[in-house]
Amino acid sequence: MEKILCFLNGYVEVLICGGQTERFFNLCIARGIVVRNLRQNKDKSFTCIFSVSHFFLLGPIRRKTKVRIHILEKQGLPFWVEKGVKRKAFFLGIFLCGMLLLMLSGRIWNIHIEGNRANSTPEILKFLEDQGVSHGMKKKSLNCSAIAASIREEYPQTAWVSARTEGTRLVITVKEGDFQNKKKKEKAEPCNLTATESGTVVKIITRAGVPRIRPGETCKTGDVLISGCLELKNDSQEVTRYEYVHADADIYIKRKLSYYAELPLEYEAEIRENIQETGGFLKIGKLYLEWGAEHKKGWHTLTEELPVKLTENFRLPVSTGRITMNRYQKKKIIRTEQEAKTEAFCILQDYEEKLMEKGVQISANNVKIDVDHRTCISRGNLEIIEKIGKETPVEILEQPKERTTENG
Repeated sequence: MEKILCFLNGYVEVLICGGQTERFFNLCIARGIVVRNLRQNKDKSFTCIFSVSHFFLLGPIRRKTKVRIHILEKQGLPFWVEKGVKRKAFFLGIFLCGMLLLMLSGRIWNIHIEGNRANSTPEILKFLEDQGVSHGMKKKSLNCSAIAASIREEYPQTAWVSARTEGTRLVITVKEGDFQNKKKKEKAEPCNLTATESGTVVKIITRAGVPRIRPGETCKTGDVLISGCLELKNDSQEVTRYEYVHADADIYIKRKLSYYAELPLEYEAEIRENIQETGGFLKIGKLYLEWGAEHKKGWHTLTEELPVKLTENFRLPVSTGRITMNRYQKKKIIRTEQEAKTEAFCILQDYEEKLMEKGVQISANNVKIDVDHRTCISRGNLEIIEKIGKETPVEILEQPKERTTENG
């Protein structure tokens, strides 16, 4: 606390020499003048510290004791203010900086969106911008309840939305609901399941509807596999009523999938050389400045752009980047028969993997790879097991007339 008061009042470090120095300090103590950090030097002079107010009381004592006082250092708030008066631009800069910070603290500089999966952050930011909510707007003009309500209205799949401010951030939390079941309910109109491919049925798992085909039987494209029309019969096995459901089933068929691919033995490829040039660019709005690399024929250009962001989603119209140019040369390459067969087999494997990613099972591979003097040819078929079934409208039949004792 004493150091703080000393700084606020200001203090002076002085060198005292000559005359009656001992008497000088005794008179200071007698008159209530506080002497701090008193030190004696080798030349029998003294160094000490006085507060500014006490320093101005030393005149009569100095004249009486004939000592000489030299000011070594001035410290404290009064001297700092005195220097600041001479440096008006410095203090003006501090004042303007403080005013700028005060002004910026009252605005939104970062809009953070969390919990969104179905709708991307840029999409929601674009919607908010259309609603007048953007980076740099005043916090006073924000209505968090209205923002949350507008998002719920625009994106019906959101189950819950909240908006809140944290300093200069607007945080929007989105909780999306599982609407798959609702979509299924919306699609609960009566329908059949028909074949999208021809083949032999190997498995049927029926959840709703009447199967019109059994495992082991052959179907053709367009055949009704599961009917959405239910026949309600009486004890005499006579149809008394038709009811209609949304047919739902997993139907798997086995079929042959033709495969044909050609791979030339001789081809032209671009080979990268160990020659590279680098450069950079600067974009400010529509202004574009580039340096370093020159675009040349036969060179491939790779551009990496780094936008300047003040916050998470607040981008300035300024970006920098790096340009990397690599030299390529076209060369003719001739594959050997073994290399061609190996590459053709790899292409076939990639094709099979893509089929399996779609849920297709491959039960047999009947593809042969042959090589002539120019081309490697892969031809044959794959025996696959896949899930089929397409929803089609069900035919609405006229309800049977009720039978009475009069009409038999």
